[in-house]
Amino acid sequence: MKKKLEHSGLPIYYDDQYVLHFEEGLTCGGGGTKEAEKMRGLLYREENLDGNEICYSFYRDIVFEKDRGLFESRDYRYDITVIMPGEINGECKKTSGHFHGEIQGQIWTYPEIYEVLEGEITFLLQKTRDFEREDPEFERISAVKVKAGQAIVIPPFCGHGSVNTGDGVGIFSNIAVVSCPLFYEPVKKKHGLSYYIVKEKGQITYIKNDAYADLPKLEVVLPEEERELGIVFGKPVYQEFVKAPEKFEYLRDPGEYVDRMESMTAGSQSGR
Repeated sequence: MKKKLEHSGLPIYYDDQYVLHFEEGLTCGGGGTKEAEKMRGLLYREENLDGNEICYSFYRDIVFEKDRGLFESRDYRYDITVIMPGEINGECKKTSGHFHGEIQGQIWTYPEIYEVLEGEITFLLQKTRDFEREDPEFERISAVKVKAGQAIVIPPFCGHGSVNTGDGVGIFSNIAVVSCPLFYEPVKKKHGLSYYIVKEKGQITYIKNDAYADLPKLEVVLPEEERELGIVFGKPVYQEFVKAPEKFEYLRDPGEYVDRMESMTAGSQSGR
């Protein structure tokens, strides 16, 4: 039996194996899966690892043909990631984590929009302007707990990864600049992001990654919407973009909007 991804606002369904199905002319350009073996070196604990266990799957370039020009003219793409339910040795399943490169001719790195479509995703953000150094100096570390129907913008300079902290499957979309350079190695050489998120008896615990030195205190926060950036909770991002694409120019030219982006992910404290 298939279930509709209502919060996407699109004719997308997922089945009992969490495989996505696209209908009514909506197309997907491709995708794949990432198994536990491919996550080796990024996990909290790796003993007795089932290398074939799927951590997450991804779907790229999802679009109606009538909207393709709007996305391609701006070098944007709409994708979806499905993080499977459950844990690996107690650690909540997650994506690999990465940093974005700089926008040509600007001082900023590329932002990105993430929108949760099902479940709860915690986005771990670690802000630094020198991520390629052996021991970067971090300005802020945040765990942003985002529920279905909510979205955030990843601000410039924030390395980030996505963790399924809900009780079932976690599904989220993104709108990103296609030509944005992605850097996975700085995360991999530290054996993951700055914190591992572990679930013990149903309770979430944040465990510091000892490969990092002198981290600021972890802030666990809830997101805040930002209408000027086209982020309105309960309104699907795909439709908001198609309706007013000019609102999303900050993905290529973020300068005057950086403070707004940062306020979205430094919002009300959620408690620990």
